[in-house]
Amino acid sequence: MRIVFCICLALFAVCFGPKAVQAQTCSATISPINFGAISVRAGAVNETSGTVTVECTGALISPVGVCIRLGDGAGGAGSNNSPRYMSNGSGGQLSYQLRPNGNSSSNGTWNEVFVLVPVILGSGSVSIPIYASITSNTVAVDAGSYTSTFSGPSDARITYGVASCLLLASDATIPDFSVSADVVASCELNVSAMNFGSLNTQVINPVLQTANINVACTDNTNYSVTLSQGQGGGSGPADRRLRNGGSELSYGLYQDANRAVPWGDLATNDVNATGIGANQSFTVYGKIHAGQSAQFGTYTDNVVVTVVY
Repeated sequence: MRIVFCICLALFAVCFGPKAVQAQTCSATISPINFGAISVRAGAVNETSGTVTVECTGALISPVGVCIRLGDGAGGAGSNNSPRYMSNGSGGQLSYQLRPNGNSSSNGTWNEVFVLVPVILGSGSVSIPIYASITSNTVAVDAGSYTSTFSGPSDARITYGVASCLLLASDATIPDFSVSADVVASCELNVSAMNFGSLNTQVINPVLQTANINVACTDNTNYSVTLSQGQGGGSGPADRRLRNGGSELSYGLYQDANRAVPWGDLATNDVNATGIGANQSFTVYGKIHAGQSAQFGTYTDNVVVTVVY
């Protein structure tokens, strides 16, 4: 008797498809850009910066080219986004600019900026500054809060996987961010000299002259203009001293053409007004008092004009 053992060999095959490849994606965020409290008087410099962070994943090559594109924002902009504007909700506008590489105007406008994102094992990120500067330097801008929000692909987006900003590729919208500033009350001051001209050594009659003070303050800003006693001394605003060495001439400064209301640096004799966002002119009326004797020479005094607001 033969016993035949049959061993059946079962063969199994497991099929694995091609290894799944993660698609390349990039995203970006921009921090809020806040100038804080600023003055818009002539010569004021208001600068700040924010940060643009770009992250890429699933990249097969390094670096990844990314183009960061910024539009005009909710506040609007001029031609080619120069300048951009923040608004105060009442129709007022504050001009500013966003720039790459630095706050100097020579760095142009941030419309499209190309960056390279280095990646390791398919992922990487890069952070770069975005520079911001206020370009309004005039008290014609109202005091108050100004803002502009960048929202949606027309305002802020990136194109990635490109060799330059001239090429089209995948797009991603940058989440909303804002640019803001608080304009504080500001004033500007311009003063002319008062020249009494040539006098006789015997001042028999009063000698009259005027000077102009121009003040420009932000709209609805209450302010006062004061005149110091001057370096020559004297007993009050109607009794100041022009000096030439040890010699002196008594004179006064007044608010009115009749030379009846002295102009000084106290709440009882200063000049008060409210800003209109433009120049407001004030006349200072001067008088060298009669009945004085003087030596030959030049008589001078320096009076400090102060705007308090």
